[in-house]
Amino acid sequence: MANIVDKINQIGRKTTETAANMIPASMQNNGLMTPKDKRLVDSLNRQRTRIIEAKSVNDLEPGFYSGGVMLKDVPLIDGLTGYNEWFIEVSKAFTGDKLITATQVATGSTWRKLVAVNPTNVLSYPTAWSKVTTETILWAGTADLAVGAELALIDNIYNYDGLIVNYNFNGVSDSARLQASRAGTLTGVPSLLYWDGMNMSSTLSDGVLNIDFFEAYFEKVDNTHLKFSSFNHIVANLAKGTAAYNTGNGDFMISQIIGVR
Repeated sequence: MANIVDKINQIGRKTTETAANMIPASMQNNGLMTPKDKRLVDSLNRQRTRIIEAKSVNDLEPGFYSGGVMLKDVPLIDGLTGYNEWFIEVSKAFTGDKLITATQVATGSTWRKLVAVNPTNVLSYPTAWSKVTTETILWAGTADLAVGAELALIDNIYNYDGLIVNYNFNGVSDSARLQASRAGTLTGVPSLLYWDGMNMSSTLSDGVLNIDFFEAYFEKVDNTHLKFSSFNHIVANLAKGTAAYNTGNGDFMISQIIGVR
């Protein structure tokens, strides 16, 4: 601690000796500090206070905190057992409202909420925990997939709450969100993922196939591989009132698989 105090005093002397009439250096104002000194001051100001007694995150004053089981009113996570460590950051507006950010160390997942001074205000405050979602591209390319094809992902899919599949079907681009959290697990995807879609023609005549429907299935081979296990294609002619089932893949391509957490 003595070395830290000496270093801070040294920084102060360097600033005041060089320009006694200048604005002092701080986190908001770099002043005349070197980059190395600025990083040190930022680091010292961001030291986390460890919560070692039962305390609600709603009652914390502005600052940086860490804690485990003693932290109360943190986000509830289904299936979380054992290790439960949090990084908490609290900021306060001039109105007195507090913005609280909570990061679960084990998963890196982050939530935010607002503690409002006047919760009956006509404005709508996000006073409940809201998860801050992040996206990671797990696979990218242009694959005209055949049934049975496997895709290698860059990360373990069980690190994510769900997947987004960006695809193109008969010239129309779209995406599907596959929500995949399961009871008894913190995050992850089940062994079989399914989505459907369609492509509609803008022309209605006797000879035009008006709507294409499809159903696509991914099967989990292991934690980093998905197999395109099934594709059902239905072609419906609204003008004639006819339909053909399982007529082949059509022009179906996948461009990205994105992990969401």
